[in-house]
Amino acid sequence: MPKPRPQTPRKIFTTALADWQRAWTAHAHHDRRAASAGFATATGRAHFTAMADLSTRIADIEGRIAQTTANNRAELHIKITLLSLDGQIRPEFQSSILEDAMRMIAEAKA
Repeated sequence: MPKPRPQTPRKIFTTALADWQRAWTAHAHHDRRAASAGFATATGRAHFTAMADLSTRIADIEGRIAQTTANNRAELHIKITLLSLDGQIRPEFQSSILEDAMRMIAEAKA
């Protein structure tokens, strides 16, 4: 019988999740501020620029997690959370998640 893997996610996953959540929260804040100031104003453009920078940061976090193999269900859950949109795994990340899930299933059967 295979030795069960611990269900605690590695630090790379917990850190990525926290960074991703902070980035999306900041993005929403800048979106609200830009809308209230008007996107065509200097203040609105500054917030819009901050949103673009945050979008780049979010894409970096998602890309790094997509390339990191999930070793247990807790990590896979975080990976799915980060790489989904409205509950649907985005097509560009489906193969990464499927590979991890299939590998974990095979290991559990062994």
